Amino acid sequence: MKPLKGITIIDLSRLLPGPMCTYILATMGAKVIKVEDTGTGDYLKTIPPFLKNGQSALYQHLNGNKKISFIDYKSEKGRSKLLSLIKKADVVVESFRPGAMDHFKLSFKDLKKINPKIILASITGYGQKGKLSQMAGHDMNFMGYAGLLDAPHLSKVQWADIVGGGVMGAFKIVSSLVTPRKNRKAQHLDIAMVSEMLSLSSIRTIFYSHGMDEHAFTGLLGRYRIYETLDGKFVAMGALEEKFWNKFCTHVGKTEWMNQGYIDASPQVCDELKTIFKSKTRDEWEEIGLKLDCCLSPILAPGEYEGG
Repeated sequence: MKPLKGITIIDLSRLLPGPMCTYILATMGAKVIKVEDTGTGDYLKTIPPFLKNGQSALYQHLNGNKKISFIDYKSEKGRSKLLSLIKKADVVVESFRPGAMDHFKLSFKDLKKINPKIILASITGYGQKGKLSQMAGHDMNFMGYAGLLDAPHLSKVQWADIVGGGVMGAFKIVSSLVTPRKNRKAQHLDIAMVSEMLSLSSIRTIFYSHGMDEHAFTGLLGRYRIYETLDGKFVAMGALEEKFWNKFCTHVGKTEWMNQGYIDASPQVCDELKTIFKSKTRDEWEEIGLKLDCCLSPILAPGEYEGG
């Protein structure tokens, strides 16, 4: 089922957040027309890794399910062509700095004049207003402001771009499309990645505000950790509940650890767990996890998962 079949989206965005957002919407059945200017176009094309045809693999992945149209919308002729597309569309997605759409004569006021039901989704780091609104930034900057970077380490995944801009952007757009078109009014969605990540970080904030930056989900407990295995690979042990923890303890012959509260906060217990996990390979532990049903799973490399 494609719930967004019949919805048309004009995508003016570049790089990762906006294209991720419209990629999600396209997978849901929306017709996405990605409009690139006739000059630089989407900067994502210049970011490796590259395919054999010289194209960015990430650009191809995020935009392969869209129609690409090159329009010089800074010119009157190009702007007129773009407006003719927007007149028949349901949504416009853009990721320029606040004020850029006004400069292109494509502001929310301009768009709703030609399409009184249009939804304009503006994805930025810091929002349309405020002292940071004009500041340049990328994922690590937004994550830093949201208090979600574990300095001095960088995240291997661009969470603010993918979730704050892409997923939350798609969610807000879909929410705006719930109203039947005949009853819909033009809307301007201000999707600020810092704000979106703050709304998703409430659990960590609760722990941190109570002086507990080291808590159950950050390695304090032996039952919720990553362990190296005999073959130098890794498994994820997530047996938070007693019922799962007890199953594991029974299997490894450590019944004295059962029903003892969080005894695995002890360094001694954690060290014993490290030794236990190094006694078998990752695949052997995977089989044990499947058999016991105790939240024990392998940590796979990207592309290694073959489905359940």
